[in-house]
Amino acid sequence: LGDSAYPLFCKTGADVDTKLVQLGAQRILPLQTCDVDIEKPAADWTNAVLNKLHPSPAAATAAKPGVLQKASREIIEGRIKVSVNLHDKGSDQQTYHIEIATEGALDYEPGDSIAIVPSNKNEVVTGILALAKTPADQYVKTAKFEGQLEDLLTHKLNICYLLGSSIKKYGEITGQQLPDTRMDLIDLLRKYPVGSAEQFIKFAETLHPIAPRLYSIASTASVTPNEVHLTVSRRRFVKEDEQHFGLCSSFLGDLPLGSVIHFYIHRNKHFRLPASDKDIIMVGPGTGIASFRAFLAERDHQAAPGKNWLFFGEKDFVRDFLYQNEVQQYVQTGVLHKVNLAFERNHPKTSRVEDDLRAQGPEVFQWLDKGAYFYLSGLKEPLNAQVDQALQEIVQHYGQKTAEEAKAYIETLKKENRYHKDVY
Repeated sequence: LGDSAYPLFCKTGADVDTKLVQLGAQRILPLQTCDVDIEKPAADWTNAVLNKLHPSPAAATAAKPGVLQKASREIIEGRIKVSVNLHDKGSDQQTYHIEIATEGALDYEPGDSIAIVPSNKNEVVTGILALAKTPADQYVKTAKFEGQLEDLLTHKLNICYLLGSSIKKYGEITGQQLPDTRMDLIDLLRKYPVGSAEQFIKFAETLHPIAPRLYSIASTASVTPNEVHLTVSRRRFVKEDEQHFGLCSSFLGDLPLGSVIHFYIHRNKHFRLPASDKDIIMVGPGTGIASFRAFLAERDHQAAPGKNWLFFGEKDFVRDFLYQNEVQQYVQTGVLHKVNLAFERNHPKTSRVEDDLRAQGPEVFQWLDKGAYFYLSGLKEPLNAQVDQALQEIVQHYGQKTAEEAKAYIETLKKENRYHKDVY
């Protein structure tokens, strides 16, 4: 099961299939790959397998269409209702709180995400067409889309940070020796000009779709049934001494109020709140706080008796404390029982959330040993490994365990569904 918008479509299934054959296995049926709308091909394949194993009328009707949970993406239309930069003046960061309003009620839970397919910038597409010397209305047909070239390059096809395989294909089509690298399409055309419009059209037909970007939902449908909130950081990176920004984060941050936006709900059943009477520890620096804003809103709505402890970190207390007023309000109303803050420029001893975890080690272990659930959300690197290491040290030291016993303790937390991660 997969989504052909991503370059390694169903590759795990293909690799397993290949390896099984290498080891001497025989296929019952050829490998079936399903692209987004899985219901019919999956049901047909299941029926075929059952018929192959037990050719009988009963087997043929055992897997009726509809028995599988439908995985098709329901595209929802909304409008940007609020878009606010959460950082104060003087900050070198931009993180937007974005509220998307819909006409109908939304079906999502805290921990879910929404998927958005961004559009490429018009000026970049115009530059590509000029370099390629190809008309904007040129008809092009790719594996998944067809239409006028300008529209496809703007709304459908990925032109950013092309895969090495795409760069290689470009070299083959244009007859050039290209390095094994990745770059944006406009940079590729500047450095290695295309020989003709025909060559570019042939290459454009091989471009992959724009992959959806996932953003953790920062609200709960229990409180805002006709809205979904996001916490979006404008990603920055330097490439060849030039400042660049993330495609989707810039797309969202630049949208004016009232703009129409299309998205779908991406379920995350492995990042859910526990029963309302259970205690939770939430570690979410930066935009990792998004899911926990949803968690706290839901627990406030439920008047949940379980205790809530938040670890949050950023650069500067004054300029970069995301959702500061809301956090303070949850403390005042008793929804948040404990808050620990780690700001790099203000707390020299506990400048990161993992340092703060260690400093609170005795109580963290006490909460865990009494049945608390542990949640981690935020940028994967280096947060994931650092928090894992801090947690193991806490369990080992304050639980008076060996290193192996501490690892086993954490594994037990995972098996009991008490250690959850949403890292990206």
